[in-house]
Amino acid sequence: MSHKPVFDGEKLALLRARAGTTQRELAEIVGTTAAMICRYEASTCQPRLKAVVRLEEAFCIERGGLYVQVATLSTDNENVSRHDRR
Repeated sequence: MSHKPVFDGEKLALLRARAGTTQRELAEIVGTTAAMICRYEASTCQPRLKAVVRLEEAFCIERGGLYVQVATLSTDNENVSRHDRR
C-alpha cells in the first residue's frame, strides 16, 4: 500500500471554528470565495497548493498540517502477496 496525502476539510472547519472566523473572513484572508472555503471544508473540492499554503499561514500551522495520509492499494507487483500471484 502507498499513502496519498488528502486535504483534511474537517480539520480546516475545526481550525476556523476555534479561531471564531467565518468562511467569508477566511476567504478574504486566503484570496478565494466563501463558497470555495465551504467546498474545502466539506471535502468536495481539493484546494490548490497555493491556497493550502495560505490556509496554513492563516492558522500558523506547519506545512502539510492540513493533509491526512490515506492508504491506497498499489498496483505494483512487489506489493501483491504470493497467494495472489498465479
